[in-house]
Amino acid sequence: MSRRETTKQETRQLILDAARKLFQKKGPELCTMRDIAREAGVSAASVVVHFKSKTALLEVALYEDIERNIAQAVTTMPRDAALLARLMHVAEVMYSFYDGNRELYRVLIRDTAFEAEGENPYLTRQLEGYLTFFGGMIEQEKERGIVRPEIDARIAAASFFSLYFSVLMEFLRTPHMTVNMALERLALCANQHLTGILTHEEMNDGRSA
Repeated sequence: MSRRETTKQETRQLILDAARKLFQKKGPELCTMRDIAREAGVSAASVVVHFKSKTALLEVALYEDIERNIAQAVTTMPRDAALLARLMHVAEVMYSFYDGNRELYRVLIRDTAFEAEGENPYLTRQLEGYLTFFGGMIEQEKERGIVRPEIDARIAAASFFSLYFSVLMEFLRTPHMTVNMALERLALCANQHLTGILTHEEMNDGRSA
């Protein structure tokens, strides 16, 4: 890496560190790009060079925080545990992480996760990586005969993520909801999802309708 590239990377990190500090202190809504530039000790133009908007800066801050904690969850995952136990382990690590500053992450997720795909490329790639990784886990369970062979692993992974994310939204919006309460809710949803709610007869009727 050239000196110029090193300096560029250092400036980018200074901006991210300053943004995280101000987001924690004032909240993202009250922070301006000029505030972040002043805190980082760089020009406002430098901030815009690295991050075209505050939303883009929010996305990268959220992405890097999630990436770091997902890596921790995967590293500490009990390899020999049942599929649901492993998925719940990841959820526990992530819910505990978000619990560290619910208000901050509620705003970060609100302002980034629902942007158009082209506006949040980091989070889009991160979700794709999630679906690939957990889809691989489900494929392994299919090979062991734990999961039915006709199950689409990617759809199964996306389904679990949908349950995880819906509980996360409730958790971030509900101050009295603890991490354990969120995990209990997710476990109930996941168990019902894994076992299904329709009888075989109803399933067959639905397919023939």
